[in-house]
This record gives sequence, structure tokens and C-alpha cells, in this order.
Amino acid sequence: ELLVVAAGPASSQLLASAGASALPLQPVRGQLSWGLQGAAAAGLPPFPVNGHGGLVAHVPVAGGHAWHMGSTFERDIDHLPLSDAERAAAHASNWQQLQELLPGAAPALQAAFDPAAGGAQAVRAWASVRCTSPDRLPIVGPVDAAALPGLWVCTAMGSRGLTRAVLCGELLAAQLQGEPLPLDARLARALSTLRL
Repeated sequence: ELLVVAAGPASSQLLASAGASALPLQPVRGQLSWGLQGAAAAGLPPFPVNGHGGLVAHVPVAGGHAWHMGSTFERDIDHLPLSDAERAAAHASNWQQLQELLPGAAPALQAAFDPAAGGAQAVRAWASVRCTSPDRLPIVGPVDAAALPGLWVCTAMGSRGLTRAVLCGELLAAQLQGEPLPLDARLARALSTLRL
């Protein structure tokens, strides 16, 4: 009776298999650089810093704290895992972003990015594929209410998926239940499938 497709970049393929038109989705691969904090990292900001790239330090992990920075932004690339060369290039890009974003804090992490670094302090990688739309806004709503009633979509969260997913889920639930919207009606229309 009701199916919500929320499969990131694979959403278009799933919708096409149901006979719906493909959505204008774009895969964007990204790699985050991260590492365990040593004594030198104690001077990192105690709050997240965002700009061109970002840094979140003092993240509790088993046995201590970690820092996370990046991420890269490679449009129309969806293959994983990254090769060794791609991973190294992504680390270099993230390191450059950190030096521009927080030049005073960058020296605290420089050793982690040294190719000779090893052990617990060496930089590590986490990579995945984001899903975006042409206007960089999420896509939430019915796919085709007349031809495919009950088929809805909630996708294209982009680089802010962790923060957008909750709001988009609330919007979707309100639309499905006929409840008051959790955001301004103009913004809800901007996220709607009807704009496509």
C-alpha cells in the first residue's frame, strides 16, 4: 500500500524498476580523513569547525578520542573502495583544506599525514557515496500520485545527510498522515518531488 524509496544514489534504479521516471540524482564520492588523538592534538578546537572542509576533534572512541576531517567531493564517481592512489590523493586534499581552514591547528595533526607515520597516530580513511540533486536540495514526496499511488521517495540528502534525514523523515511522515508540516510550507515545496 505504501513504499518509500530512500536508497541514496540507488533510488533512481529502484524507481525505474517500478516503472517510474528516473530522478535527476548525482552520486558524489567522498573520503573523510580521521585518526586517534595523541598528546599533540590536545590543542585542537573543542568544537566542530566547518568551511571549505571541516574538523571535528575530541570525538570519544574506545580507548581515547579521535579527530575527523574532510571530506572530499568527487561528482559522478560512485565506485568503492578507493584505490591506494585515490586514498592518498584524498588525504592530501583533506590536509590542504585543514591548513586553509585552521592554519593554527594544522601542525597538531601534521605527523598523522606523514607517509612515514605508522601505528596508532597514522591517518585513516572512511569513504562513501553521497546522493545529491541538481539544486542540492533533498527530494521528498510522492513519485507519481496518479500513476503510482503509494510510491514515495526521500533521497538526495547530499553532504548533510545526518542532519537532513531527520527533518525530511518528519516532513514525509507529516505529508503521509496529513499532519501540520514541521517546516515552512515554502521550504516544503522546495523539497517536493513536484519541483522536478
